[in-house]
Amino acid sequence: MLTTFYLAAAQAMAMAPSGDGSTQQGSGMQTLFLLIGCGFIFYFMLIRPQKRQQRERQSMLDNIKKGDRIQTSGGLLGVVTAVEDKELTVRIAPEVRVKIARGAVAGLIKSSDSAKAPEASPPAEKPKTDKPA
Repeated sequence: MLTTFYLAAAQAMAMAPSGDGSTQQGSGMQTLFLLIGCGFIFYFMLIRPQKRQQRERQSMLDNIKKGDRIQTSGGLLGVVTAVEDKELTVRIAPEVRVKIARGAVAGLIKSSDSAKAPEASPPAEKPKTDKPA
């Protein structure tokens, strides 16, 4: 795709009017199509994915609730204990709670339902070995 772009750009430059006033017919239309094509490529490869990521991040930040496990942009891991408009109170150790800005959340690790400890399984029985007496 990039090779096609370079070839089209080289062709448009070759067909551009020269300094002596002679022009080739259709070179203006090809240049216009080339610029429009570059605009579409720029939109679909850069602008559109970035807007989608911003919407997903904003949705994640808006849906943070008490009990969610989060990671901050500074690398701290914790559990949300209180939610306010622009701040969150996060427990990062058993007796340590900090307030952080909502925008400092880098990602949601797990929701409170999946963060529960698994139930303890019964201890495995030792295999019986028959020893001759």
